Formats: sequence, C-alpha cells, structure tokens
Amino acid sequence: MIPVAGTVRIGDYRVHGFRLSIPFLLLWILLLPLLVLAVPVLFIACLIARVNPFKGVAALLQMLAALKGTRLDVENDYFSLLLNIF
Repeated sequence: MIPVAGTVRIGDYRVHGFRLSIPFLLLWILLLPLLVLAVPVLFIACLIARVNPFKGVAALLQMLAALKGTRLDVENDYFSLLLNIF
C-alpha cells in the first residue's frame, strides 16, 4: 500500500521548532491529473526500452510502497530535520 501520511519536524536544538503533518492522500489526489498525462509517456518509454508496461508500472508502485516506514534524520550543529513516512 502506498504511504498515506507523513510528518516533518523542523527545528533548532535551542528552540523546540515545529511539527507539520502531511496527508499524502490529498497529495495523491492533486497529482492524479499529472499521472493521467504521464501514463502515455511511460507507455512509450516502456516500448522504446522493450519493457512490459505492466511490469514497469508494478515496479513503480512497489517503490512507492517501499517508502512506507521510512525515517530520515538530518542534523548539524544548528538545525535538525526529521521526516517520517507512514
């Protein structure tokens, strides 16, 4: 299943910073028209590369599904960023 939500925490070590929840479901709905436009391009690219288009789409969906459970921490001396995808 593709990720449906995530949180981003941006802050400074001296200050608590702020946390932002991101509902990916709304993002998927907003990106749906672009996906409809990208399908013919993907199909042509699969034909040029001689790849089965259904297997290509399945591989893309598997990569999206693999993002679920990702946790990314970026820190330096003054700033920290935490990204959780669930």
